[in-house]
Amino acid sequence: MEKEKPKKSLSRLLNPLTWFDAVMGLLVAIFAPILRLFGRTPPPNTEGFENIQASDVDDADRLAKQQQAAADAMARAMSPAEVVRLYARADAAGRATMDLSVLDVAEQDWLLRLSDDDLVKLSMSTTAACARSLKTRSVKPAYARPKPEVEAHEILKIPSAEETEEAKRQVVAARFRELLLVPGAANTNPYRAADTLH
Repeated sequence: MEKEKPKKSLSRLLNPLTWFDAVMGLLVAIFAPILRLFGRTPPPNTEGFENIQASDVDDADRLAKQQQAAADAMARAMSPAEVVRLYARADAAGRATMDLSVLDVAEQDWLLRLSDDDLVKLSMSTTAACARSLKTRSVKPAYARPKPEVEAHEILKIPSAEETEEAKRQVVAARFRELLLVPGAANTNPYRAADTLH
């Protein structure tokens, strides 16, 4: 990976640290080959290496074998319908590596010949629908009902006496403004909108 060069600017060129960095780079470029010629190379960097013991490697190998054994046991415990549903839900790479030994040869042949649309239908179907499709060797999707989203009910606040009186005052003031435009002058066209629609 190549290191990006920082953009040059006038303030960077006037910075004395930039000049010092350039002088040090020039000295390294001149004297490094000469020092290498005489065998004076810097020691190798050893900070990146880990001290790995043989027991660590054995533990990692044992853990990988246990995980693989658990995955194999889980695959053997699955019913054929679950295998069909899992196969339909997997991507192309997952399907290529999937173990279909739970199914017999005719079922495997049927499953491998399904189109992408049929696999999508089976992936959205229930396990019972996958079992029915496997038994009849034709895609018979049945989709699970979506679970209703439960919303938290809004807890209404009980108004205090002051809030009730303020609401009453606002209603009376609105009705008063309908009848009188300005103090002392009557409204010649009073109109009150109904609170409810009939």
